[in-house]
Amino acid sequence: MENFITPENAVALGLVFSRVIGIFMSIPFLNTDFVPLNVRVLFVIGLSFFFVKITGLSYPLSDFSLLIFFILVVKEVVIGFLLGLTVSIFVAAFSYAAEIISYFMGFTIVNVFDPAFGQISVLDRYFIALFYLLFFITGAYQIFIGSILKSFEVIPLYQPINFDGFVFVLQKLPVIFYYGFKMSFPFALILLIINVSLALVNRLIPQINVFIVGLPLQIFVGLAVLSIGAGALVYFAVHIIENMVDTYLKTMGIMGK
Repeated sequence: MENFITPENAVALGLVFSRVIGIFMSIPFLNTDFVPLNVRVLFVIGLSFFFVKITGLSYPLSDFSLLIFFILVVKEVVIGFLLGLTVSIFVAAFSYAAEIISYFMGFTIVNVFDPAFGQISVLDRYFIALFYLLFFITGAYQIFIGSILKSFEVIPLYQPINFDGFVFVLQKLPVIFYYGFKMSFPFALILLIINVSLALVNRLIPQINVFIVGLPLQIFVGLAVLSIGAGALVYFAVHIIENMVDTYLKTMGIMGK
C-alpha cells in the first residue's frame, strides 16, 4: 500500500471517486434506501481504489493546482451523472407505464412514498421492482460495472467534455413516453374497454350503482390481465433493458470522441 498511495495516485483517486459517485447519484437503485448509506459509501470507495489500482491512473503534480483540480472534479461528476442519467431515463419508462395502468385501474388514489420518485402508486413500485429484478437477472449489472472501468479508457480523466453526449441524452428523453406507452398499451386498452362498458351500463340501466361495481371490477380485471400478460411484460422489459445497455454504451462512446 505504501507504493500505491502516492500523491499522484491520490489526486487520480479523487477524480475517479468523483466520476463513480456521479454515476451512483443518478442510478435509481443505488441512490435509494434499498441500499444502506454506509454500504453505498464503502462500495464507491472500494470501486474507486480498485479502478485506480488496476488502471495505474495518476496525475502529474507539476500541473496540479486547486483550481484545475476543482474543475476536473466537477467535470468528472457531470460525466458520471450523465452516464447514470441514461439508466434513469429507461427506469422512468417503467414508472410511466405503471402510472398509465394505475390510472385505468383506479390505483392512483393508493400512493406510497418512494425515496427516489416521491409519491408513486403501488403498481409503480411493482414495475420499478421488476426493472431491478431483470437488471440483475439478465446480467446487465455486470456490463454496467465493467463499463465504469472502461469509461476511464474511453473518456480519459483529463479530456474535455464532449457536449455531443448531452445532445444524445436529450434526444433519448422521448423514450420515456414511447416505451412507457408501448408497455402499458395492451393493459390500458382492455381496461379502457371495461370503462366504456361500465359507462354504457350506467346509461342503459341507471338503477345499477356503477361506482360501487366499477372500481372493484377494474381492479380485478387489471390484476387478472397483468397476471395473464406477465410473460409478455417480462419479455418486453428485457428488450427495454437491452436497449438501455446499448444506449449507455453509445453515450459513453460519444462522450469519448
